[in-house]
Amino acid sequence: MESVSERPIARPLEGVRVLDLSHALSGPTCTSLLALLGADVIKVERPEIGDDFRHYTEHAGLPGMSIPFAAANAGKRSITLDLKQPAAIKVVRTLAQRSDMLVENFRPGVATKLGLDWPSLRTINPGLVYASISGFGQTGTLRDWTAYDHIVQAMSGIMWMNGNPDEEPMKVGFPIIDTFSGYMAVIGLLSALHRRDQTGEGDYVDVAMLDSAFNLMGAAIPVYFYSGEVRGRTGNRGYRLVATSETYKTADGYISIGANHHHQIEALCQVLHCEWLLEDERFATHRARVDNHDALRAALSDIFREHNGEEVEPRLAARHVPVAFVRNLGQVLSHPHFKERDIFLEAELPGSPEPVKMVGPGFQLSSGKFSSGAVPSLGEHTDAILAELDLDPETLAQLKEHATT
Repeated sequence: MESVSERPIARPLEGVRVLDLSHALSGPTCTSLLALLGADVIKVERPEIGDDFRHYTEHAGLPGMSIPFAAANAGKRSITLDLKQPAAIKVVRTLAQRSDMLVENFRPGVATKLGLDWPSLRTINPGLVYASISGFGQTGTLRDWTAYDHIVQAMSGIMWMNGNPDEEPMKVGFPIIDTFSGYMAVIGLLSALHRRDQTGEGDYVDVAMLDSAFNLMGAAIPVYFYSGEVRGRTGNRGYRLVATSETYKTADGYISIGANHHHQIEALCQVLHCEWLLEDERFATHRARVDNHDALRAALSDIFREHNGEEVEPRLAARHVPVAFVRNLGQVLSHPHFKERDIFLEAELPGSPEPVKMVGPGFQLSSGKFSSGAVPSLGEHTDAILAELDLDPETLAQLKEHATT
């Protein structure tokens, strides 16, 4: 197969226009992926301030151009509009009329107050595919509650399940729900777009961060419905809850192993020179290993402390034992695997001589490689976008009057 660098630029959504009324992370993550896929994404921001995420520079970046913002908004066009002004609402409605998709993550009810809700906009664009992303959905008792990522982690049960036994609940250390909700919105939008292309009818996609969290939890939900079992915190134990599928301290750090099957456990013992474990009747079968978990973990803890994890890792991998030395981001991102995969993209960052390097969409296409456009300065494309709309002089005058309010 040809290398990624030799492929042409992939733009499977070229010709699709997306109106982005979202802010922070969940909505912009959705529209960022659509932009990477080739869609023309028009991001509407407040005059002077813009998206609040622009100012999250405690996580790195320049004034008004934080790295978290850059990573979620590269390749979009930015227009500043004061949505408190009727002229600005008129512009947004005109943009919606000419768009294929719209994404918003206002609090439920705000879009309706602005006259930018799905029922209102479908009257002027019956083919519009519209996605609302919120913490708890557009219906239900929790509809009007404000949500952040860690709040939904707490509400969903993810925080309850995460962490070590007998210790306090622990959130996942990055905004996993925000990001995943954005990807769920992409799935919903592309599904609705396919249906629109077949029927001519648009659709409404209601994405709740809480619903998305349940999807992330995999079998925990159906297991509860089936058995009534409330899963507790299991720390670094693997899904099957056996001591041969856990994380251990080594002489040079930590290593995570996933020897679930007997042939993997045999290979593990051979690499670590502890075949005697399988000769012990307490550890000879899966049932015995489950029943004697603590004893097996204690034995393996002693064994791993005598080994260097980085040396054991490739030896176990060669025997097809799932394994990973626990690395920090700096260590893992310098691994040659990622240079070979060529999965990271660069985007021009206004005000910086160096581009921002960011993650691609999470998949690759054989037909082409992905490329990112520049990160937009606040309102950078306002004049160009307004010129495309052929607005009347009165509306343009009103917009200019409130352009910096």
